[in-house]
Amino acid sequence: MIDYKHFPKDAIALKEISKKITDTKVKHCLTRYTYRYRLAVAFEGLQASSVDKRTLAGYSCVTKLFLAYTAYDEIREAEKILRDNKKVIFHKIFDFHTANKLRRNTQLRDLLKNSVAVSDKTLLKSLNNFYDNNNNEVMCIATAIRNCYAHGDFTASGANLRTVRERASIEKLTEVLLMKSNEIFSEILE
Repeated sequence: MIDYKHFPKDAIALKEISKKITDTKVKHCLTRYTYRYRLAVAFEGLQASSVDKRTLAGYSCVTKLFLAYTAYDEIREAEKILRDNKKVIFHKIFDFHTANKLRRNTQLRDLLKNSVAVSDKTLLKSLNNFYDNNNNEVMCIATAIRNCYAHGDFTASGANLRTVRERASIEKLTEVLLMKSNEIFSEILE
């Protein structure tokens, strides 16, 4: 029997609802989403014997964010197909508390703003608005971190994630991203 503890809220309903979904790509996206979501929620950290514990903790919290982002990518692809959109929807997530925590980390800001992996003009504009205190939209930070991590431009110490306080802001960002993914998933299943 499958333990649904780490699955999205409506994952059990997906089994019945998927019988009605005729688009196989949507079925695959929803299935991949639930398993990627489960992996992100259940992820507890990396192990590496010769790496400093604080550095490893920084990489672990960003790895969890990356895993959460892979789930988000799948659910937004399913959403795009089901809503017959030609472009991928970029959701905005406004979170005052998380935004303020993230803004305190000036090393993370510098890493993201100077990364070759964060070259998209729209993303850079969003980052600048965020760091200029023009909004509290945290999705741009999640996207920029995801890009840096995926393209090898990320380091835990370069992002100042060796401290508990700074890792807590990334952990909160991961929670916010997982909640948004779960919200989209529930809306799709309605």
